[in-house]
Amino acid sequence: MHSGGIQQRGDQIGNVRVRRGRRRSHVIQVRRLRIVRPKHPGVLILLVGFLALIAVGTVLLMLPISSRPEGSAGLLRSLFTATSAVCVTGLVVIDTRDFWSPFGQVVIVALIQLGGLGFMTSATLLLLVFGRRVSMGQRTIAGQSAGSLGVESVKVVIRRIILVTIALEVIGFVVLTGGFAISAGRLGGSEVWRGLFTSVSAFNNAGFDIEGGGRSVTGYANNPLVLWTLAALTVAGGTGYAVWWDLKTARRWMRLHLNTKLVIATSGVLVALGTLEIFLREGFRDDSLGTLSPPVAFFAAAAESIYARTSGFTAFALNDKEPETLLVLMGLMFIGGASGSTAGGIKLTTFSALGFAIIASVRGDEHVNAFGREIPWRQINRALSVALLSVAIVFTSTFLLSIAHDGEFIDIMFEAVSAFATCGLSTGITGSLNEAGQLIIIVTMFIGRVGPLTIALALAERLGRPNRLRYAEAELNIG
Repeated sequence: MHSGGIQQRGDQIGNVRVRRGRRRSHVIQVRRLRIVRPKHPGVLILLVGFLALIAVGTVLLMLPISSRPEGSAGLLRSLFTATSAVCVTGLVVIDTRDFWSPFGQVVIVALIQLGGLGFMTSATLLLLVFGRRVSMGQRTIAGQSAGSLGVESVKVVIRRIILVTIALEVIGFVVLTGGFAISAGRLGGSEVWRGLFTSVSAFNNAGFDIEGGGRSVTGYANNPLVLWTLAALTVAGGTGYAVWWDLKTARRWMRLHLNTKLVIATSGVLVALGTLEIFLREGFRDDSLGTLSPPVAFFAAAAESIYARTSGFTAFALNDKEPETLLVLMGLMFIGGASGSTAGGIKLTTFSALGFAIIASVRGDEHVNAFGREIPWRQINRALSVALLSVAIVFTSTFLLSIAHDGEFIDIMFEAVSAFATCGLSTGITGSLNEAGQLIIIVTMFIGRVGPLTIALALAERLGRPNRLRYAEAELNIG
């Protein structure tokens, strides 16, 4: 009847006793696999890379040949300038043209270029140039650093980034050199070098200039060729590769990736709102844009609205400006540009994702939708983490800076936001900061460049595994 058993007759008719055979149990010892953690996590490599680049730049700027008069640059001054250049910020304690020699300016523009492309992107390029094999981990890190939507062909991505960067900077160099030559009434070595330096600085959203006197590009407020070339380079550098390539391949709005739509739409709205506020508040003041004709003043306000979000150039002096204007500029700086670009801030996609999350919450929707697509909650949570960490960093920096520096609070807060957003705009207090204030700005610029979430992930990867334990839900009283 039953396999593996023995039949026996029972005491009564029809009864059958079945005895099953016992199977012996076998103990199988499973050897627990040891999880080997990488000795050098990717995010830590990125942090160490930026620190190493800053250290090299500091040493080079401390050389007697880097400054004029020779040997006048100290450690803190060189460290501040190198950090600002690598982090593509543009805040300076001394004017770039007046203090640094031609060699020092070459060092600064090289640091800007390397910092703009990103350390991992540059390191991967060097590996490709020398024919060395690129590991999957390096490819992944480089792809994330470059802002690409995948890591299948990072080699191609890196090459395209370099080629597009060089092409746009060359075009900007030619146009800016022509604009400077027209303004100066001659074409000489000074105009050529200014064109090259400013083009690299504008594309990488660094905000460094060699105009002298700390006046940025205020002398070209009525020169649309220079002003709008800088604006175009700023937009190109602050957009990033992912948006470039999507615009090239899709060519139609409906086919664009959601990331691209959010970047374009949010950027357009912010530029328009910033332009209106700046023009209405500054366009009719005699000590500001009021000295220009209304059309020229409007376009200068539009250019300033673009600069404020990313590059840090300024078409008019910011000292003694309306508090409302400074507040709007701080908002534009804090938001910044696109992810994976040379811009800083919390990024356009972070801001827009939180905006759509607020709309969904007001409507009572359980899902966040934008342009016919649903944004996953994990990305909403990440955006919220980035925003809150950024607010905490700016608050801490402002608090510490207010202790170290005696000045107007709005100027101090403006400086802290500019440093975190790696923008470079200033109301003029950077040069008057003491040693403690300069160190605070240095740390803020570095944190703003590598990103608060990157540092948080680096610490989490270093200190322990993520907690996967889930607890019972509990309701909170919100509002």
